[in-house]
Amino acid sequence: MTATTTDAAPRAAAAAHTRFYLWMAVAMAATAFLGFAPTFWVPLAQGVPERIAVVAIHGALFFGWTLFLIFQAQLIVSGNTARHRDTGMIGISLATAMVIFGGLAAINAAKRAIALGFGDAGESFMIVPLTALFSFAVLVTAAIANLRRSEWHKRLMLSATAVILDAAIARPFIAYIVMGGHLPPFHGTVGLAGFNGPPPPVAGVLPPALIGLLFIVAGMGFDWRTLGKVHPAYWWAGGFALSVQILKIPFSETALWHAIARFIISLAG
Repeated sequence: MTATTTDAAPRAAAAAHTRFYLWMAVAMAATAFLGFAPTFWVPLAQGVPERIAVVAIHGALFFGWTLFLIFQAQLIVSGNTARHRDTGMIGISLATAMVIFGGLAAINAAKRAIALGFGDAGESFMIVPLTALFSFAVLVTAAIANLRRSEWHKRLMLSATAVILDAAIARPFIAYIVMGGHLPPFHGTVGLAGFNGPPPPVAGVLPPALIGLLFIVAGMGFDWRTLGKVHPAYWWAGGFALSVQILKIPFSETALWHAIARFIISLAG
């Protein structure tokens, strides 16, 4: 009886830890959905689809990633670990497509800024989506490299998703705080890309990005409460993500970055 009771406690703790990652995946998917609601989902429901194809595909892929994360977490909760691994190739393919179309969407936004006469601002702002994609790619790659180390894998996947939520968090921040809820008419697209103005300053999008990193902080807090310490995966991922967020601000104004941005834009023709 004592042995059974002793074994039950670790199993219960493990189950609670697994459910935590499922609810975190749900919370991140909800953040992505609600963040893009005013400039994507609501207009779409009103019959105004996104007219820039690469932006629409990019949005679908990124939101699809959050749904895939829920699906994978649910498989673990239900004990279908083998199926979770079998469907992992879908996640790798999806992540690859996200990086490709995310990069194309960033180039598209920079080109539109240049066409409107905001070339320098467009090149500077290009660092925001590209560094998010870079952080996502690094963390997903690290998670894949740790497939057999589940404690590292799940924390790295959570962190990878957190670093791409800045755009979703920035949308309501811009729409309801910066613009006071008075959105201008859309011009050929339902996203913020339709606003004929300069991109926001790079430093201006730091607060939403830091809010996204709070999901990593939440994971750290849960570790501390349940394990009595924070897993090193969070220290590594959180430190890396925070460093990228801070360093991108001064780097975006350098001649080197503008040269890199122009080169990337030139590759797309």
